[in-house]
Amino acid sequence: MLYKMFNKVFFICSIFLITACANEPTAIKLQPQVVNNQSKVYQSQAATIAVADKRNSVHLVEVLTNNEESKLIKSTAPLKSVLNTQFRKELASQGLQFKKDAPVALQFNVERARTYINQDVFDYRANTIIKLKVNVENPKQTLSKTFTLRATSRGPLTADIEEIQQDFNTQLAKIIVQVLEDEQLQNFIKG
Repeated sequence: MLYKMFNKVFFICSIFLITACANEPTAIKLQPQVVNNQSKVYQSQAATIAVADKRNSVHLVEVLTNNEESKLIKSTAPLKSVLNTQFRKELASQGLQFKKDAPVALQFNVERARTYINQDVFDYRANTIIKLKVNVENPKQTLSKTFTLRATSRGPLTADIEEIQQDFNTQLAKIIVQVLEDEQLQNFIKG
């Protein structure tokens, strides 16, 4: 009797392990859904824009499990490309024009962007940190401002990469909106 129950438990655990290994992700898709509530902030202002990824490693997710080597998960597109596209789109919707010879230069530097997942046997904890430094230069002066966003989530069993992907995209969208709605940056760009 005990032997049969042990076999059933072993079989069920084996299925969970096989399923978890079979669905092991290799990359997450970056698709931040930015909701920018500001309309035409800039009237006939022009700027150049550049995005740089200053991180030592390009992966976005690191899964830490006891007694195992950590698993690193990259994104399907480079983070700097995604941010470049998003900032250009959103700033253009606010009225900013992009010209190579513009007197204002915007530089977005990604200093940190990572979700650390601590995976235990029965649950996981995910900590996300995104740190973005924005430099704005005009002919007279320079403004540097750092935006940092931290988020934590927990869940039972194994971390679902689709949920982690959704959480990361949500946090990325939030930090983009923080930058877009920052009055100090807006006033500096406007001159």
